[in-house]
Amino acid sequence: MGQMKNYLLRILESCSDEAFGQEAIEWAILSGHLPLTYDLQADLIRIMGPPGFPALGEYDALCAAYRQYSAAMQTSADFAA
Repeated sequence: MGQMKNYLLRILESCSDEAFGQEAIEWAILSGHLPLTYDLQADLIRIMGPPGFPALGEYDALCAAYRQYSAAMQTSADFAA
């Protein structure tokens, strides 16, 4: 269990130093949008893109999906209140 926690922490810290980016990656992993291989280099390349080619990574799309999810959750919370 400790090794998995450390792996997830390394992924989050390597992908973003901002809370929103880390939350987006964590959400993507937990929701199944981003299955991990537990090969750190391969997972980082999938998320952030190969060095020099960030557009090939999924980071921007994951952040956009998380932003949309957060907005929907806020809207449903507002509706329920």
